[in-house]
Amino acid sequence: LWKNLYEKAIQESAKKDLVVDAIHSFAPAFTPVSYTAPTMGVSTRSKQVVVAPLSDTHVGDKVKGEQIGGLNSYDIDIFNRRLFGWATLLLQLVELRRTFVPIDELIVPMLGDMISGDIHDELARSNIANCMEQMIRGANLIAQSLMLIAPHFKTVTIPCVVGNHGRMTRKPPMKDKYMDWDYLLYQWVASFCKNQKNITFDIPKSFINTFDVYNQTILMMHGDSISGAGSNMSIARAITSLRGVFQYRNSVANELGTERGTIHFDSAMIGHFHRIDEIDIGTGELHICGCMKGPDEFALQRLHTASKPKQLVTYWHPNYGYVGKEVIYLNRYDDKVSNFSEDIPSLWADLISE
Repeated sequence: LWKNLYEKAIQESAKKDLVVDAIHSFAPAFTPVSYTAPTMGVSTRSKQVVVAPLSDTHVGDKVKGEQIGGLNSYDIDIFNRRLFGWATLLLQLVELRRTFVPIDELIVPMLGDMISGDIHDELARSNIANCMEQMIRGANLIAQSLMLIAPHFKTVTIPCVVGNHGRMTRKPPMKDKYMDWDYLLYQWVASFCKNQKNITFDIPKSFINTFDVYNQTILMMHGDSISGAGSNMSIARAITSLRGVFQYRNSVANELGTERGTIHFDSAMIGHFHRIDEIDIGTGELHICGCMKGPDEFALQRLHTASKPKQLVTYWHPNYGYVGKEVIYLNRYDDKVSNFSEDIPSLWADLISE
């Protein structure tokens, strides 16, 4: 029986081999083509806008490599180096794209958790500085990065939202959520940059904000209000629910004859989850933006996960909306030199006068 089955299998295989050999021998082939060198400097009339979020910088946190198997280290000095790397590579990527498309506008959404904060006892013990110092040192360095970037664009827009690590209460507040060290950091960054007229800030007291890119409206929020351990399903569900809330607001306004709500969105950007991901939400994309800090003790011990320190760069077209992205990997700058100064004078106003 086995011999019979074996012989049949050999016969079937032989038939297939004959067919393949016939195809290779007698099928017509395309005429070979020669290599053509790529054309550089092709221009287009359609401008594009760069949207480069800056999220989850966690200034003041201290991650010791020996405690997490050497996967990552983080402190103020490493933040400085990574921030300088982010700013310089962002400019390089923009210049590369400018070889085929005009780019005059940059938007840098700041998505919160800019400082480490003291919401957990172990952070209060291990942070390299208190919250006030975290805030001013972070604001000083971030402002320098914006001043480095600003001369290369006609306009630089900075819409902001606060996160959860900078809150001033142990429990997450529902009221007065803007009472947060992130809010103060944004205000100081705006003060440092006030003489640079092509930089504008939008620092709301709401936990959500929106900004426009051509005909697209992008919702931005930190993401700590989303439950479900950061799964794509729970995140998409939360964004869909918010869209329904805004529609409900418009419906009530119609019934009462009052002004319709102005909050609507096509795409969304959030931070908080310390990874880069993208979810299709029908009208656009939901971008989960990266983290400058990288993996820490909590991520490894409680979540058993680690994501490289990285930030997102996206490109937007006037007709097609979101048309592409690139990722800046920040740990490559850990051993590089930063041109940003970390020095804070005893009189903070001297930073502005300088």
